[in-house]
Amino acid sequence: MMNRHRVSAGVVLVAFLMLVAGCQAPAVPSTDGPDDPDPEAVFEAAFVHAEDLEAVSGERTTVVTAGDETQAERVAVTERPYAEYRSEVLESERADREGALYVSNAAGSWWYDPTANTVSVYEANESYESEAVRMARADVAADRLEYYDLEYRGTETVADREAHVLDVTAKDEAVTDGVSVLVGDTEFVYALETVDPADELEVTEQTVWIDAEYDYPLKERVVSEDVDGEPYEFTERFETVIFNDVDEGTSAFDPPENATADDLE
Repeated sequence: MMNRHRVSAGVVLVAFLMLVAGCQAPAVPSTDGPDDPDPEAVFEAAFVHAEDLEAVSGERTTVVTAGDETQAERVAVTERPYAEYRSEVLESERADREGALYVSNAAGSWWYDPTANTVSVYEANESYESEAVRMARADVAADRLEYYDLEYRGTETVADREAHVLDVTAKDEAVTDGVSVLVGDTEFVYALETVDPADELEVTEQTVWIDAEYDYPLKERVVSEDVDGEPYEFTERFETVIFNDVDEGTSAFDPPENATADDLE
């Protein structure tokens, strides 16, 4: 039986993924002029996806660079928008991160640390439905549009998929503090040894790549600076992705019987 004790809910998800491979030249975005989609519609698609999108699975990589230090991870992801999500660290430069698991469904969320054999558990006060989450995300997208200038830059290929490329620039310096990324729908903190997670990071560049068919974010690049002007770069992208082909039960989680569980309040 799992041992349980309570901790506060101040949890920061920290992700390190495998270095984005490649010595090949980056693809040049194609632009079609008058047939370009509305940039606001592309931005909103990062939050609310195509109606015929039922499931997503694939491998995603993330790389975080601070000065001359880089850390990275490769993660397997499965998702049924908007209430079911699962990610597992397949490979990491930090050995203690490999096998780390995050599972979320309508009943709550679980973070499993295989090194410590601990599970952080958040149980929802009431079950939530996918449609309710979808509507909430639509409201968030509409709210954020008030604070950003958008520039459509054509299309590129990401994970063998055509993706719209969108530059996102904050209209006011007040909304550039911190790093909130779209891919994976998770906030990531630069937790390299040279970075204090408490430091304020001002976003100076942000670009997102949205799947042209299913309106799903496939890649994001964020460049930030700390108060001393030190640059940090975060890139996350799907290397492989499959739509509408995910097995049932991907968001179920049964922790090891001898794991210690921390209840998040």
